Amino acid sequence: MALKTLVVNPPLGAPTATVFLLHGLGDTAHGWSDVAYMLSRRPALQHVRFVLPTAPVQPVTLNMGMQMTAWFDVQSLNSLETGEDEAGLLQSVRTIQEMIRAEIDGTGPELNGLRIPAERIIVGGFSQGGAIAFLTSFLTPEPLAGTLALSTWLPLAKKIGELRKRTGTWPIMQAHGTIDQIVPYELGRKTSRFVRQDLGFGDKDTFRTYDGMPHSACPQEIRDIAQWLETVIPQTPREQ
Repeated sequence: MALKTLVVNPPLGAPTATVFLLHGLGDTAHGWSDVAYMLSRRPALQHVRFVLPTAPVQPVTLNMGMQMTAWFDVQSLNSLETGEDEAGLLQSVRTIQEMIRAEIDGTGPELNGLRIPAERIIVGGFSQGGAIAFLTSFLTPEPLAGTLALSTWLPLAKKIGELRKRTGTWPIMQAHGTIDQIVPYELGRKTSRFVRQDLGFGDKDTFRTYDGMPHSACPQEIRDIAQWLETVIPQTPREQ
C-alpha cells in the first residue's frame, strides 16, 4: 500500500540517517511536520531526513464508524490492551516495513538511489503512530537504530514473544504526559516496565515524564527528543 508521504530532507548535504514519524488517529503527516522541520534545523541533526507518511482512511469503531486516517481500528479507549485490531496492526507494520526497506535499498521518496543503512534508521510516532512504531521495531529483523514512542503503548504485548522477529535490545525513548486523557499515563509506565523487565531492555528503554502535559507534545519533550536522536544517530556513524 503506497501512502502519501511528506519528506523533510537535511538543509545541507546528503542524509546519512532517517527518522520515521507516524502521526496519531485522525491526523496527517502535516500534523508533525513543524516538529520535523525544527529537529532538522538543529546543527547536530542536519544529516537526518524525516519521513512522515499519512495513514490510510478507514472506518473507526470508536468514532461510530466514521471514516478517518487511522493505522488500525480502535474499539474503545478503555480497551487499548484488549480486543485489539491485530489484522489492522500487522497490515500497517508491513506497510512501514516496506518503507524501511525502500530506505535501505535507496528507492525511498527523494532518495535518488542513496541508501540509508538499517542501523541508521529510527522508527517513531505519536499515539496510534507510536503504537505502530513500537510494534514495527519488534517485528522487523533488520537492526534498526532505535524506537521513539510518544504518548503511546506497545500493542499485542501478550503475543510479542511469538511475533518478535528481532533479537537483542536497542535504544528506546518513551515520552508521556501525566494528564494524558487519551492514552493514560499509567499505560505508558506499564509499557516501560514490561519492556525493561519482561523483554529485558533494562536501561536501553528511557521513559520521560512531562508533568501537566495532555495527549500532545511540549517544547521540553521536543528538546529531549532532539538530544536522544543526536546520541543514537550522531553525525558521524559509529565505527563498526
